[in-house]
Amino acid sequence: MHKLAIAIWHVLHDKTHYRELGADHFTRRDPERAMRRMLKEANSLGLTIRFEPITA
Repeated sequence: MHKLAIAIWHVLHDKTHYRELGADHFTRRDPERAMRRMLKEANSLGLTIRFEPITA
């Protein structure tokens, strides 16, 4: 709820249109943090994961 209030405040204060950032906004913004979060969640479920870059 707090994040919604902040978004509304910015739209009203800056007199700008609302812009949806997308579901993967925080993953794109900080990929290492997203990987740590996934690793922590997998470990809490008793799983081990390994991250490898995709080779094209």
